[in-house]
Amino acid sequence: MKHIFIVNPVAGSGVLQKKLIQDLEKRSLDFYITKGLGDGARYVKAMCESHPDENIRFYACGGDGTLNEVVNGAFGFEHAEIGVLPAGSGNDFIRNFGISRESFLNIDNQLSGSAVLVDVVRYMEIGDAKVAGSYAINMFNIGFDCNVVVQMAKVKKYPFIGGSLAYMLSILITLIKKEGANLIVEFDDGTSYEGHVLLTAIGNGCFCGGGLKGVPHAQIANGLMDICLIKDVSRRTIISLLAKFADGSYLEIEKLKKHITYKKCKSIIIERTEDNRNLCVDGEVKTMGKKMFEVVPNAVKFSIPSP
Repeated sequence: MKHIFIVNPVAGSGVLQKKLIQDLEKRSLDFYITKGLGDGARYVKAMCESHPDENIRFYACGGDGTLNEVVNGAFGFEHAEIGVLPAGSGNDFIRNFGISRESFLNIDNQLSGSAVLVDVVRYMEIGDAKVAGSYAINMFNIGFDCNVVVQMAKVKKYPFIGGSLAYMLSILITLIKKEGANLIVEFDDGTSYEGHVLLTAIGNGCFCGGGLKGVPHAQIANGLMDICLIKDVSRRTIISLLAKFADGSYLEIEKLKKHITYKKCKSIIIERTEDNRNLCVDGEVKTMGKKMFEVVPNAVKFSIPSP
């Protein structure tokens, strides 16, 4: 097994990466420092293509956005495995395994880890045959939650603020504007929704925002994605929602049930109908018009560090 560490030097504070590179050099382990957006995916794909007969494990050394790039580069290659060395501000996907962050940061544990199959979600713009589609491994966010991610990019620049604290502060700032999204949503059970929503989350994994359980019933290897759609509500209701959002118990609050649609789907079509077309994909903000999202079961091999 060949081991290659894909290091995003600007993820999180960047301090951990410097120490990591020194450690990798001492161990004579292979690593690649990404040079910009999309570079990690290009490098991983090129390595998979140039080493077709060699098993390779790529470790995403950054946040969920770095992991997303490694997934998109390795997708479709049977001889590729994917791991994570968490150096970002959130690193939400690895929370689905219930394993300590310290285990993921331990290089020895990583090298002796073993892989399991997990799902990914393919998404593509409808009506544009030139777009082949891309993949996400954790979660999509539209509306309020996506606007929070945009705000987080600013908040994380403040000293000593990161993870859940940065997310909660960003929520408070975004709450002042209370921006949502105008959507047309077509579920695969034949039902649909059209109108204004506060937020929509599409999850392969449960967690977002540095550990908040946004779609609490999601499972990463069940062939389904969880969709949570929260309709337009008052600021007072949002505040009561946030208090239970961290552990996912917001779904159990009786007075909120009428505002929430929660489904498990294999596919879904969503169209944004206003000028603001932000879509958050594994923590990175992109744009969308009308997109199809569909689960690809057992799509990638994800390496779990040994105890």
